[in-house]
Amino acid sequence: MAKVFDARRAIYVPATGGHPKNTEYRVAWGYEQWSKPTAVTKIQMVYNNKIAGMLSPSYPDGTIDEATVISALKLIKDGMGTNSKKSKQVLVRKALEEGKSKDDIVDLTENELFEMHVEINVKKGATISPMVSVELMREKKIEDNILEMLFAVEIVN
Repeated sequence: MAKVFDARRAIYVPATGGHPKNTEYRVAWGYEQWSKPTAVTKIQMVYNNKIAGMLSPSYPDGTIDEATVISALKLIKDGMGTNSKKSKQVLVRKALEEGKSKDDIVDLTENELFEMHVEINVKKGATISPMVSVELMREKKIEDNILEMLFAVEIVN
């Protein structure tokens, strides 16, 4: 029986629909204590920056969430991800829209990630918001109409 998961690398994927606001999938690779430490890959649900360890992840079949989680799994296997407490890597896929440039989509996504991470990292009763930095690490066009973006998100409380 698995007891403790020690994540060494993780990539987060914001959930797009059906889940509560500020929900993410955490795609991680690390070691779990079985009869001996065993390398495992794990997907977990994260609500408002708190891992729901006993809740099984779910996303609707054929959705952008499913495709992005699968892509995050591949990136984890290729050695991407971080285990930092103050920063994380976030993978997002967005449809390219008529009349919006790739730069517009990147800027919009940066702003959404910034607002989300300010909200989920603000301390109760605090009058000052945490400092959040969102930086594009890489982008890749998927098919003709989907842009996949990997961001570094740093939080300074």
